[in-house]
Amino acid sequence: MSYAAAIGVMDCLIGRNALQFAKMSPALAGFTMAHDNNKQTEGKNLQDASLLEKLINRSREGDEKAMESIYERFSRPLFNLIYRYTANREVAEDLLQDVFLRIFSNLRTLRRTDTFVSWMYRIAVNTCFGYLRGIKSQVQRTVPLNGVYEKIAGDADRSHDRLMKRSLDEAIHSLPRKMKTIFLLHDVQGFKHEEIAPMLGCSVGTSKSQLFKARMKMRDHLEKRKAI
Repeated sequence: MSYAAAIGVMDCLIGRNALQFAKMSPALAGFTMAHDNNKQTEGKNLQDASLLEKLINRSREGDEKAMESIYERFSRPLFNLIYRYTANREVAEDLLQDVFLRIFSNLRTLRRTDTFVSWMYRIAVNTCFGYLRGIKSQVQRTVPLNGVYEKIAGDADRSHDRLMKRSLDEAIHSLPRKMKTIFLLHDVQGFKHEEIAPMLGCSVGTSKSQLFKARMKMRDHLEKRKAI
C-alpha cells in the first residue's frame, strides 16, 4: 500500500462516509453482522427476520438446537466487539459465554422479537463495561484491527503500514468510552444510529453527535502523530 493509499484509508475511516473503509477491506467487512455483510433484497431480509423470530420463540421454550443456531449466527460479531474492549482473546471468549448466558436466561423478558439484536448488543456492551469497571488498575490497551492490512500486496512499505495501523489503534482507544462504543458499533460493526440509540439508551441525535466528535478526536490524534 502506498503512502497516498494509506492516507485514503484513514480518510475513509474518519471521514463523512466511513463505511467505505469496510468496502475497501474484505477483512474489516467480516466484522459486520451476518445480515449486513451483503446487500440483501427486502424479501430475503423478511425471511431472515421470520426465521430469527422462530428461533427466539423456540429458545424461550428451551429448544437447545434453536439456541445453538442463535449462537452460531451472532457469536462472531459479538466476540469481535467484546475483544475490542478487553484486548484479550481468552477474556473475550469468557465474556462471550457470559453474554449468551444472560441472553438466554433473560429471553422471556424480551417483549418484542424485532428488537432482539439491539437488546443482545446492549447486553454485550453492558457486560464489557462491567468487566472494565471491575479492573482495579487501568492499563493502556491496544487492540489490533485484525486482518485490516493482511492483504497488502506488492512492494508495500510494511513498516509504515504497521506504524499507521498502530496509530489507528491508539486513536480508537484514546476515545472516551461512549464515543468509542458508538464508533465501533457504527463504523466497524455497521449499525445505523437508529439501531445504536436503543442499545445505549440515548437519542439518535446523541449517537450522531458522539460519532462526529469521535471522528474529529481520532483525526486530531492521528494528525498529532503525523499518521495522516
